Amino acid sequence: NHVSSICSTWGRDHFKTFDGDVFQFPGMCEYNLVSDCQDSYQLFSVHIKRAEKDGNPTISYFSVTINELLFHISKSWVTVNSEQVPLPYYKGGVQVENNAAYIKFQSKVGFTVMWNGEDAVMVEIDTDFANRTCGLCGDFNGVPVYNEFINYGMYRVIYPIEFGNKHKAHHPNDDCEDPYEEGGELLESVTVSDSCKEFVTFCENMFLSESWSSCTKLINHEVYIQACVKDMCGCSNNTNDFCVCSTLSEFSRQCSHAGGQPPNWRTTQFCGKKCPYNMVYEESGSPCMDTCTHQDTSSLCEDHKMDGCFCPSGTVFDDISERGCISQSECQCKRDKIYNPGEVYRKGQEECTCFEGMWDCITLEAPATCAVEQGSYFTTFDGKTYTFHGDCYYTLAKVESKDGASPNFTLLAQLVPCAHQQFDTCLKSLKILLNNDKNNVSKIT
Repeated sequence: NHVSSICSTWGRDHFKTFDGDVFQFPGMCEYNLVSDCQDSYQLFSVHIKRAEKDGNPTISYFSVTINELLFHISKSWVTVNSEQVPLPYYKGGVQVENNAAYIKFQSKVGFTVMWNGEDAVMVEIDTDFANRTCGLCGDFNGVPVYNEFINYGMYRVIYPIEFGNKHKAHHPNDDCEDPYEEGGELLESVTVSDSCKEFVTFCENMFLSESWSSCTKLINHEVYIQACVKDMCGCSNNTNDFCVCSTLSEFSRQCSHAGGQPPNWRTTQFCGKKCPYNMVYEESGSPCMDTCTHQDTSSLCEDHKMDGCFCPSGTVFDDISERGCISQSECQCKRDKIYNPGEVYRKGQEECTCFEGMWDCITLEAPATCAVEQGSYFTTFDGKTYTFHGDCYYTLAKVESKDGASPNFTLLAQLVPCAHQQFDTCLKSLKILLNNDKNNVSKIT
């Protein structure tokens, strides 16, 4: 359960702080979601900005500042200090990746930002930053309400709109207007208006069904029911997926963070998600996906489970030919080119066969060589060299078959004194004797 190290925003205007407070803030300017603010030197900051799309507020971009680097992340592109960079991006302790469900920004400083490309942003932060953060995510002191919404020094309540406005990011020539500070309450204390009560039963039936039991035991579901009611009440079209699905999706994500197992509640007609290739959408799966080239990724994964597009059980993702999810036995291999299963790659004394995306290699025995040069200079099979002068037939090599399937043979060399050089020996002829049969002799002169 790592809910206490996660801050999130979703839907029309919902926020959950690290300390568990859930509130609404409808600001459409750029705001500081979370930053390190206890030291004189700010280590990092994460800003978000919402915009209207098809009548619904969505996240238009988020930006991250680390040291002197400014990352600007939108659905269309990513820039670093105003220069566009391709994804995936790995540099200087920062990883930016885009998978089928999320754009993920991870920093070795100790935090991760996940954006679904639509309405939801999540920040997970190391406990080293406890009581050191500020922004819409709160101070991470482990105590709900305190400091964010109750100022004990001034003995007064701070309402969500006021709390949100004070975290506005001020830019030159920015004419974005703050939401009007008209009170507002945390969701735990909200009273449902008469006009919205018709949605209470609808939302309760969704969140309190038996299939969500592992989640309702771990999470304060009441605040999400209240958020659902506000979503439904604030939508002009109650059948709009955005109105129905955004808070239920967030509740599912929080359930995974808490160690629960949310059901696969989506259908093609209700809050459906489309995945590329033949992948399937699951509410809680390992973000470390096994591929043809990295087949043990999931077993070594230390990341938390999350929702997203995954390969069906018993398959891996083909990251060589990009064919989607396939059985491991169909995985190809890559060297100088792409090899299909069963194909062989040879180089030198190495012979490798492609098997389930992996190379199965053996080292071939090098052929041994025995040599006679100029009739008197010998090199053995083991590389030993020596000089010998003779005048007769000599056994140069004798091979006996161990299994009897191959013929035995003897190689004889005839050495004689050289006619043109008095003290030297010449190789006059070779004889090959098969199976010690003197009638089966081949002679080479």
